[in-house]
Amino acid sequence: MNISPSQTTTRSDSEARVRRLPWLLMTSLLLSPLCLADVSGDDWPVWRGPDRDGVSRESLLAEKLAADGLQVRWRGEVGTGFSSFVVADGNALTIGNSESVDTLFCFDAESGELNWRHSYDAPLDDRDFEGGPTSTPTVHEGRVYVLARQGDLFCIDLATGKVVWQQQIVDATDIRIPGWGFGGSPQVHGDRLLLTVGEAGVAVDLADGKLVWQSGDKEAGYASPVIFDWQGKTQAMFPSGRSFSAVDVATGEAIWQQRWLTSFGCNAADPIVHDGHVFLCSGYNRGCALLRLTDDKPEIVWKHKLMQNQMNGCVRIGDALYGVDGDLESDPKLECIDWATGEVRWADDSIRPGAIAATREHLIVLTTEGALLIGNTSTAGFEPLTELKVLQGKCWTVPVLANGSIYCRSAGGSVVCVALK
Repeated sequence: MNISPSQTTTRSDSEARVRRLPWLLMTSLLLSPLCLADVSGDDWPVWRGPDRDGVSRESLLAEKLAADGLQVRWRGEVGTGFSSFVVADGNALTIGNSESVDTLFCFDAESGELNWRHSYDAPLDDRDFEGGPTSTPTVHEGRVYVLARQGDLFCIDLATGKVVWQQQIVDATDIRIPGWGFGGSPQVHGDRLLLTVGEAGVAVDLADGKLVWQSGDKEAGYASPVIFDWQGKTQAMFPSGRSFSAVDVATGEAIWQQRWLTSFGCNAADPIVHDGHVFLCSGYNRGCALLRLTDDKPEIVWKHKLMQNQMNGCVRIGDALYGVDGDLESDPKLECIDWATGEVRWADDSIRPGAIAATREHLIVLTTEGALLIGNTSTAGFEPLTELKVLQGKCWTVPVLANGSIYCRSAGGSVVCVALK
């Protein structure tokens, strides 16, 4: 059922402050405004950015990409988790867990000062990994949407941090929680909020969280919904533990389904849709494939296991795909493959990438050990132009470039905002 803000079990901000003050102490290095990009900076309000493809519209200034050109603007602590940042209207937001409580933090994007926070009970749920939140908030028209691993769904006012509405999606749909909890980030389309819940997604009303349509009760995957237009119809693609499905956004009606099995039913990397084709990629002994959309079920153009995105998806720049190839216990490699043929253009195992982002001209790489590297996109190889050790501990969360700053985090909850000197 739908729950009004007055009925929520969310802890008050004052209570949360008393209980978690020791681990919430945050250092803010208040520097003068620094410029990393050109004047046409861009917000990054949703997972994978404004174009939902992991590629920033900003351009890094080549003359400032010196070997020692990166500089920390501010640091903070948010608790355990893998939630990435979103940046909108001067705010930078992410989620972390401490003492079985998830907290959504809203920082001032430039200074790192804490604007507000919103907390709710949530188990750490550290089965096979550190645990904590795995989805990223979504900001849309002054509201923030959060889907927790156990199915708690929140709509929060961006300016004040107050709950607008709250929903428990498992209770509303009677759909099971997947083995590692819900991990897909909410996506907005029109007056709908799309969620990776069930075999082929769920849609709720943006205004009040009421259920619009739902799919079958099967284990969801962990990637986020991907929205695209094909043959005059807007479709959304959702992962499950065994397939990827495309549905009509308006009705939830199934259009096609591609069987996609992995060793542990874990499809976590977002598909890429481009020019009538779909790129799928998963770890856990699966690999990748390029599909051609047709009037019926997609046709496989090529497939192999030479690129396996265990967690974070590839980015497409021109005719090349760049991504982290890593599966189970194998060491991760930074790799480039050809979009049309799947041919491996290069693979570099010297960097140990944890996650990547990109502009149209540069790759932004965060290594598993917390080094931030920037280099040109090239089908000939990757050569860092500038780098800086910015974090300690495991780093698997995608870095975000927004309005001239890069935001990164570690699994342990350290966050950092970086710019060029």
